[in-house]
Amino acid sequence: MFTMIMSANGPLKGKRVLLTRAAHQVAPTVELLRERGAEPVAFPVIAMGPPPEPEQVTRAARELSRYDLVAFTSKNGVDWFWRELERLGLDAGALGTAKVAAIGPATGASLTERGATVDIEAETYVAEHLAEAILDASLPAGARVLLLRALVAREALPDALRAAGMKVDIVPVYETVPGSVERRDELRQLIGSIDIVMLTSASTATKLCELLGDDAPSQLARCMIASIGPITSAAAIDLGLEVAVTATESTTAGLVEATEAALS
Repeated sequence: MFTMIMSANGPLKGKRVLLTRAAHQVAPTVELLRERGAEPVAFPVIAMGPPPEPEQVTRAARELSRYDLVAFTSKNGVDWFWRELERLGLDAGALGTAKVAAIGPATGASLTERGATVDIEAETYVAEHLAEAILDASLPAGARVLLLRALVAREALPDALRAAGMKVDIVPVYETVPGSVERRDELRQLIGSIDIVMLTSASTATKLCELLGDDAPSQLARCMIASIGPITSAAAIDLGLEVAVTATESTTAGLVEATEAALS
């Protein structure tokens, strides 16, 4: 963990920074950037919606006692699953004796705020690290694992757990959908005035390029591309983007800190 030194006269002063994450998540980044004299421009290229088969979520919420471990891979996953628990009149007590695993401190904090005890927490927001933490825990042989995640996600975590003999049920609790589709032309005009583009997930990289079209890499070539972590950077590079900054701590604060350091 680092200590951030805030200054409105630092290297971010006057920089126009495009924020691509979902609208309900952007406020903390806006605040951090304004404190540093930057001009944040919120343009959500993704949004969150219910999964295509919500009955699976209902069933999972009612059958939590069947599992040895319940794993959450994002704060969004916690938010969406708890909506269903509350709709059913349930709370953290429904987890029973199941251990709870979380990827990253923000996901863990979201669970703790709701009364859940987090037994296993990966310090980084990387699926492979959560898999290692789970495999190091004292779970019974052939443990039954409930993985609550987005509809589209990497398979690294379930693959690693299944390879170790665990029985993994995957239940999508939300879906990442395109945001601001109707503002495509506005985005193309806006890019010319942007100094820095912040990407906070592989989905933001993908949807941004989809909105900009086939020439997205050339449109973004003049911008500094700042990524929240290695998985996001890999996705951006696969899309033809040149990533200038990859945060070592995959949090909003870590991304701002890494961007500031790169400009110093």
